[in-house]
Amino acid sequence: MSERLHRAIDLAARAHTGQFRKDTDMAIPYVAHVYGVALLLQFHGFAEDVVVAGLLHDILEDSPTYADEVAAFGQNVWLWVKTVSDPLTGKHGGNWLERKQLYIEQIRSGPPESKAIACADKIHNMESTWLRIQRGDGQQLARPLEMQVAYWRRVREAFGAWSHPMLATYEDLLERLAART
Repeated sequence: MSERLHRAIDLAARAHTGQFRKDTDMAIPYVAHVYGVALLLQFHGFAEDVVVAGLLHDILEDSPTYADEVAAFGQNVWLWVKTVSDPLTGKHGGNWLERKQLYIEQIRSGPPESKAIACADKIHNMESTWLRIQRGDGQQLARPLEMQVAYWRRVREAFGAWSHPMLATYEDLLERLAART
């Protein structure tokens, strides 16, 4: 492992200290999510910068005080992390799906690397949701599964012509979850 990747792992751990996944039946540290996203990207052969951005992809939303440290990883990592960050984090009002439309537009117009990070992010989120349902914790989801599936479908559409083998996993998970609605 490179020193740079090690520093990104450490930054992700520091930035997400004390944060947990939404699972109500387990106290899963949030950093497990960003590690999962990075592992998906690495498994699929993406360059180190993409893996680093996968590790850091939620920091601007969840721990913005670390933004300068994210920027220190370079212009590409910064661009990709910005592209996959919800521009309305912390701003309320309006329908959740409507608020997510800006994020979807960022993905649609974003570079392929951002699409890959968003794809890995949503795969990990869908896997986590699937596992929660399998454990019997599906009734405690943050929003109705139907709404979440509709959102994941819109993100999939935003990938447009971008093509990658990860999309098969994305689509399989999406269909399994849709069958549960």
